[in-house]
Amino acid sequence: MLDYLDSISLVSIFVLGSIGWITYKIFIWPFYVSPLRKIPGPPSDNPILGNLKSLMKSDGFIETRLRWVRKYGNIVKYNGLFNKPTLFVADPKIIQEMTSSKSYDFVKPYSRSLIELFGRGLLFAEGDDHKRQRKMMNPAFTHNNIKEMIPIFIHVTSTLKGLIENEINQGKSNINLTPYISKTTLDIIGLVGFNYEFNSLTSSNELATAYESAFNTPPSALRIAVTMSSNYFPFIRDIPLDMNKKFKDTCAVIERVSKKLVEKKYKKFENGELKEKDLLSLLININKTLPTEEKMTDEEIKNQISTFLIAGHATTNVTVCWALYLLSRHPHEQDLLREELVKAFPDKLNFNPTFDEISSLEYLNCVIKETLRILTPVPNARRINLKDEVFGEYFIPKHFKIQLKFGV
Repeated sequence: MLDYLDSISLVSIFVLGSIGWITYKIFIWPFYVSPLRKIPGPPSDNPILGNLKSLMKSDGFIETRLRWVRKYGNIVKYNGLFNKPTLFVADPKIIQEMTSSKSYDFVKPYSRSLIELFGRGLLFAEGDDHKRQRKMMNPAFTHNNIKEMIPIFIHVTSTLKGLIENEINQGKSNINLTPYISKTTLDIIGLVGFNYEFNSLTSSNELATAYESAFNTPPSALRIAVTMSSNYFPFIRDIPLDMNKKFKDTCAVIERVSKKLVEKKYKKFENGELKEKDLLSLLININKTLPTEEKMTDEEIKNQISTFLIAGHATTNVTVCWALYLLSRHPHEQDLLREELVKAFPDKLNFNPTFDEISSLEYLNCVIKETLRILTPVPNARRINLKDEVFGEYFIPKHFKIQLKFGV
């Protein structure tokens, strides 16, 4: 009998303790104890979702946060899942400091899904690994190497031009350019990045399909939940869901094709035949000349394929699409740009511009810069501070997740 009562008491203490802990974490700590409690921001919408419901409305993340910035300033605290205080920064000076002069004091939060997909290339490496990889990759991006990529740009965009002309000749007046631009940038980065022919403008390709699945699958509540939860509970990726199967298939294709590309390059190098000027070939040639402590491992070399694709494909694709959209909304500026291009290249049948000719197009340069200013291809990023920081008048203790809002 006493044992039974003891068991009941233990269960009661556990239940009461759990209720107390949950009450503290959701209703007390965020508002009365958290070091971020004095930072202005919107009140919580509800104890479970915090302000996430407001962020998920149809007007999107940027519009909601823009209203918050106008009301509360460039440093805002809002409530995440279970009212967890979340900081976002839209102050240009603070963002510049976090991403340049103090970049190694602010690391990217761990993302199991991204690491499984793309590995720890330059985009996801941290600390000394990032410094070593960046130092080794810099020589591959010299002015002369960039200039030698121009003929590839012209070749691929000529294919794009032909496809659009075919659509027009068929009498189509409304043409969706988004998939064309995406395939064009993918074909270009495949050739200049690692001499790989996606040919996605004219045919299908397993690596192109894999990256399409990784980058362009529409987000859903389940997809977001699984991606976030897998950082803490890896077994979630083993649940027999269709999205998990597609994710694993995508990872397998990227791993297999990337490994095969690197092995092919190494074989050419060993035979003294690696003469190509694509970025991967340049990296391998540079890497072999370095002392052991400065070299990239074979795994790191392979992961740079994903780095080139993420940095070169997604961002360029989005920027070009936004530029075309803005030009369609501003016909006067479109006319001025067309006038500059026609004057610089009057012979449409012999369109073969050089790097210097493209660089001399001042109005085109203004259009691109204004597009990047108004509609940045990377509207936000996340970081964790490794040290205590002070943003303006607010103290930010170390190990807090901070969202950088470039788009706001």
